[in-house]
Amino acid sequence: MSFLKFNKYLQSDNDGTFWPGYIEIPDDEGLPSEFDTDNEDKRNRFTSNPRVFTGLGLLLVVSLLFLNKTSAFILLILVALISTKEWFDIFDYGVIIPYPLLLYASLAPLVIAYFYGLENIHVPLFIFPIGVIVYTGTFVTYGIYEKFGSSFLFLIWFGTGLACIGYVLQNVGALFTFLALISISVSDIAAYEFGRRYGKRKLYEEISPNKTIEGFFAGLITGSLAMYIVLSNNFEIETIPTLLISLVFILFGVLGDLFESRIKRSLDVKDSSDFLPGHGGVLDRVDSQILSFPVLVLFIQFLDLI
Repeated sequence: MSFLKFNKYLQSDNDGTFWPGYIEIPDDEGLPSEFDTDNEDKRNRFTSNPRVFTGLGLLLVVSLLFLNKTSAFILLILVALISTKEWFDIFDYGVIIPYPLLLYASLAPLVIAYFYGLENIHVPLFIFPIGVIVYTGTFVTYGIYEKFGSSFLFLIWFGTGLACIGYVLQNVGALFTFLALISISVSDIAAYEFGRRYGKRKLYEEISPNKTIEGFFAGLITGSLAMYIVLSNNFEIETIPTLLISLVFILFGVLGDLFESRIKRSLDVKDSSDFLPGHGGVLDRVDSQILSFPVLVLFIQFLDLI
């Protein structure tokens, strides 16, 4: 009998999928009928390569929740809740930095920026260090110093980034925010597909071995064009500045992805969690946007666009 028929059940081009070293091959009498094989093939499409199905599901959910500002803001809160738990788990804070205290670092800047604007964004940046020092100085007597840096990094990186998304959502609108998020996703998809098919030279193998230079430029160009269309339809800016903003916006999305990849490499972790099959955790899905939107807000403030 031929073993080739079993390849479609076991192989996948999805990153991280392993090829088992040993499988048990049934004999001819134990093989399912052709009808059963077809049904099994349909059932295994998701388990063998869930990336596409999960991506489509995410697109549908995000599209529905971005129909108005309120539901989009609720989605950002959910992102904060899950991402904070993922960060909490990969750094294994335990009782040293409690989850509610870390959650403050992600939620407080978002709430302040959404309801009160950027002029009060310094408030959570002041309060969180005080809270960490009071808690650790009162209740914890061991292992605190090695945890300090990562908790403040989470506040500065994730808290500020999510706050900037909330600020754009409140002041520019749900549709613009959604399309800006999608432009980064378009860049990711283009980089992934082009790099998988044509990529030969590694972009930064020590941090992200699957990324290629060819994929990087494909994603940068595609995402920048998408963001250029979004900006042109929402702001009255000349062509060259619009292209520049779009290019920098997408570029920082790539840097955000590499930044989180480096953190995971240092901790010997592949994904922040397995919450999203084929994609890893929520933190893995928003790392690009978390760094891109602060840059966008800087451009908005500097050019006085709103």
